[in-house]
Amino acid sequence: MQRHDGLLDIEDGSDFVTVSDSRFEDHDKAILIGSGDGRGDRDRGHLKVTFVRNLFSDIVQRAPRVRFGQVHVVNNVHRGRAPLYALGVGVESAIFSERNVFRYPGAGPSLAVAAYGGAEFHDTGSWFNGRPARLNAVANALGLGSDVGWDPADVYDHRALNSPSAVERYVLRHAGAGRPHGRP
Repeated sequence: MQRHDGLLDIEDGSDFVTVSDSRFEDHDKAILIGSGDGRGDRDRGHLKVTFVRNLFSDIVQRAPRVRFGQVHVVNNVHRGRAPLYALGVGVESAIFSERNVFRYPGAGPSLAVAAYGGAEFHDTGSWFNGRPARLNAVANALGLGSDVGWDPADVYDHRALNSPSAVERYVLRHAGAGRPHGRP
C-alpha cells in the first residue's frame, strides 16, 4: 500500500486487505486500487480488498476506484457535496457493492458508479438519499454487466447491516480514530 495524490493507494500485488471503520474526508481522489491500467502483470489475481463501515464525506472521486481487484464495499456511508463519482469500475475489476448508504441531497444515483474501462459491477441493497439505489440499473446504463464472478459470502463470513439507519448510526458513531469500537 502506498500514499500518492490520494489518501490511500493499494497496489503492486497487495492482497487480502481490509479497510474498516475509517474516515475519508474533504479530498479529491481518495482511494485507488491497482498500479495502473497497464500493470496487470503486478496486480492481476491479487488486490482482494474489503471496505467495510467507512465514512466517505465530501470526497470528489475514487471512493474507491478499482483496477484488476476483487473489491467488496459493504456498509459504507458516502455523503456531502455531490461527487464526480463514488465507485469507479476500472480495467478487469470486480466490485461487489453491498448495502451502502449514499446521501447527496438533490443528486441522483448515477453519481454512485462510473465506468473506467471495467466491465462488471454488482450491487445488493444499497440506498441513495433514503431510497433503494438500484445501482445495477445505473451500471447497466453505463454498459457494465452484473456478473462479477464472485460473491463475498463464498469467500468469508460477514454480516451486513440491513437498513440505512443502522448503517449510518454505526458508521457515524464508530468510524475514525479515537472513536469507540463497536460490534455491528
